[in-house]
Amino acid sequence: MKNYTKIYWRSSQVPTWGLVFLALAALAIFAIAEGVQKRDPVVEENYATMVTASRTVRDAIEVLRPIRGQVQPINPEFDPQRSGLIGTASSIVTTTRGGLESKQTSVNPNWAAVAVKLLAQAGVEEGDLVAVAVSGSFPGLNLAVYAALEAMGAEPVIIASGSSSQWGANVPDMLWLDMERELRRAGIFSLKPIAASIGGVEDRGIDLPQEGVASVRRSIERADIRFLQPGSYQEAVADRIALYREHSEGRKYAAFVNVGGGATIVGPPGIDSQFRSGLQYNAPARAFAVDTVMGYFLRERVPVIHFIGVNNLAERHGLPIAPEEVVPVGAGGVYTASTYRRGLALFLGLALIGLTWLMVYSDGIGTFWRGKGKGGKGVRPMV
Repeated sequence: MKNYTKIYWRSSQVPTWGLVFLALAALAIFAIAEGVQKRDPVVEENYATMVTASRTVRDAIEVLRPIRGQVQPINPEFDPQRSGLIGTASSIVTTTRGGLESKQTSVNPNWAAVAVKLLAQAGVEEGDLVAVAVSGSFPGLNLAVYAALEAMGAEPVIIASGSSSQWGANVPDMLWLDMERELRRAGIFSLKPIAASIGGVEDRGIDLPQEGVASVRRSIERADIRFLQPGSYQEAVADRIALYREHSEGRKYAAFVNVGGGATIVGPPGIDSQFRSGLQYNAPARAFAVDTVMGYFLRERVPVIHFIGVNNLAERHGLPIAPEEVVPVGAGGVYTASTYRRGLALFLGLALIGLTWLMVYSDGIGTFWRGKGKGGKGVRPMV
């Protein structure tokens, strides 16, 4: 077996102590940048609204819990908080697969604070028009969006779909539109969708059994909401866009908010993944290969807030994953979020680059300080 000689490469002009100095300087700069952060101005301006909206969600859960328990007993194994917002693994109104953990993560009143923050970052103010799309898949997030919009005094135009993925509002006779209706009756919300569809494939429930479609239709009738019945995917997208345009009465929407992954909103598999979660102002070109409601608003230069990838969103905003205990209002990093001082971070970054340049391209930092630096002599191997 042949013997090999190991060769290590580094600049012969950079002394070991210089490399150590650079490493320590980098650590010091990192510590300074982390330690001198400032409070997020969006949180500062909207803190009271965030708390108010979260309290509304808490109150809404208290109203819905006993009602849901009368329709179908709450299973604490799947809904440890006994919120009534977690459905079943399968039912006649279940459209697609859904992760139980993400549904459990959405049971947190402080999602309303996240919604307020994202809406404020999008530039939404009191009296602004906001387009909204919801389904039954994440009733907890629907509550958060409704509470945030009412607390901010925005004017939403809501279109809903009545069915749900696994573990959402998929208990027959207690679908999302039934929850809405009960909350309006209790005076928790005044918001009401302008129209509702079956949901599911092509937004018309062709993946549901006939009794499931009938159950969703009865829910829409109980809520006294206009029924959308498109003939195809393209028609479903066009119907929703037409309704949003009609109800805007010529005003520009300040934002579009979507909860879940409805096909007409974000497109079929392969297209839906092109839209990021959270606040976004654009998307990759592939996202526009198929007509979608979200794509329409992005082309119209309307900021989009997309509530999908719930666990990832929770981590980004300091909310717990699948909490087993009731989370109190005001708990979570979303209320204490800080931002970097960008000017200071830029200065420190340039300073580190400058030190690195001196080390690498001068004849040793000591020589440079003595004024003898004539430029680097290159890199040569050291065995």
